[in-house]
Amino acid sequence: MMKMAHISVLALAGALSLFTPAAATAQQETERVDRTASIRAGGQLRVKNFSGKVTITGTRRGDVAIHAIRRATRERLDNIKLEVTETGSGVTIEANRKSDGWRERDNNVVDTELDIQVPLDVTLDIDVFSSDVRVADVTGQQRLHTFSGNIEVAGATGSVRAETFSGDIELTLGQGAGGRVDFESFSGSLRTDGGMVTKTSGRRNVSGEIGTGGSNDYRFKTFSGDARIR
Repeated sequence: MMKMAHISVLALAGALSLFTPAAATAQQETERVDRTASIRAGGQLRVKNFSGKVTITGTRRGDVAIHAIRRATRERLDNIKLEVTETGSGVTIEANRKSDGWRERDNNVVDTELDIQVPLDVTLDIDVFSSDVRVADVTGQQRLHTFSGNIEVAGATGSVRAETFSGDIELTLGQGAGGRVDFESFSGSLRTDGGMVTKTSGRRNVSGEIGTGGSNDYRFKTFSGDARIR
């Protein structure tokens, strides 16, 4: 019995020695990135992110200002970069651009919080996974997609297409904005602060007109999330 106990203690000590270096190397670090990118009038901003809140604000500036806070282990920060690409049509931001030849099997993403200032008239194409998305004062068309995050849009005067699986969607229209509303959900609901004329209503689909009318399209799709229009 004493011999078995001695072996067990040695085995436990060996296991602890194996886990100690791993715990040390798993220490998270924070990295800040500040960039600017040129964009033409009415150009498109595309954003790809996995996790971390994304905030986009329309301003009077003529370029795109990107402020990012990235959190991960040092190894992942060194091998997964924030890539900003300028093209003739606009700017693309990819928050998890892996270095060639780097293969980590587990948790190979960097949590990235993005705060982006853009010209008022840009169009948006935002595709994220578990990020919340907030857009304010952007007058161009917006396509916003997240899997488990919430979507909030304020001051919109152009068309908005928002899609989330389990998050909620909130849209605050800008002055004079209006148009056709289409809402599709499995178990979510649509609420408005008044002024919407309902055309069709069913268990999973609601459509109608809101605001002062116009040619804008407001399309919302969720699985279990709710949508609200102010």
